[in-house]
Amino acid sequence: MTLSRPERIDLLMPRQPREGTESAPREPLGSLAEIERAVIDATIAILAPGQRFVLLWSLQIGGHTVAGVQTKQRDGTVANLVPPPEVLAHLADHKRMSYDPNTGAWLSAEIFIAGPTRYKATYSTGTVADWMPEVSVEDLRAEFDAFPRPAAEIPDWIRTQLDWSTKMTG
Repeated sequence: MTLSRPERIDLLMPRQPREGTESAPREPLGSLAEIERAVIDATIAILAPGQRFVLLWSLQIGGHTVAGVQTKQRDGTVANLVPPPEVLAHLADHKRMSYDPNTGAWLSAEIFIAGPTRYKATYSTGTVADWMPEVSVEDLRAEFDAFPRPAAEIPDWIRTQLDWSTKMTG
């Protein structure tokens, strides 16, 4: 889904924390829509003048979270950054809210910011992009312990990985 937020162009202005101020505690949000809006707003805020692209990605399976931010400057240079802790906390909330005992839950997220008013956000509780880091068998098992799902709802890519691990370990 591609969304446009021209009313939030103010979020692209660089923000420097005021010296001596602490960030306020994060308030839990009440819906997936609120969480997704907060994550997108925080990702837009990462985009600084001179940058033409930012990608925030996250994968949460089991108790394991991997995430990153990649920015591209107008001159073509790329920088890899760590996502803000607030964003990771909101994504953890998203995963908990997304859980359905009939289908399970993990969360992969990709948010592309391509300019002041253009972005695309993809959240998935069922698939993981091929380019994301490989998920360990231990994390998959921890996922099923924390977020059980019926056997029929286990995707083929997970079955393959679990079968491969069983064959390798005997």
